[in-house]
Amino acid sequence: MVILLVAVQFVLWMHASQVVHLAASEGDRSARSLGGGPAAGIATARQIVTGPGSDVLAPSISSAVLPGDAQLFRVSGSAVSVLPGLSFAVSASAVGPIQQFRSSE
Repeated sequence: MVILLVAVQFVLWMHASQVVHLAASEGDRSARSLGGGPAAGIATARQIVTGPGSDVLAPSISSAVLPGDAQLFRVSGSAVSVLPGLSFAVSASAVGPIQQFRSSE
């Protein structure tokens, strides 16, 4: 029975990890897009992390603009636990250049 619970816990952790990675990449894409911004990225990531079947508890989403017009996007939380007293953290981050229109002059 313990082996079965450990296997189920591993699957839940992997699923939460995939959801967090998806939220980070989609939030980053939305934040970096022309006309987007940090608020749009956070809204997109929050929609994914809190959506049906996400299995991510207490999500934390942050966005920051780095020097050189780059966007840093972080999503973290914890996976649902079937093992009592244990918490399994998941996190992901994405970095990329902010899309900007620049004239030819």
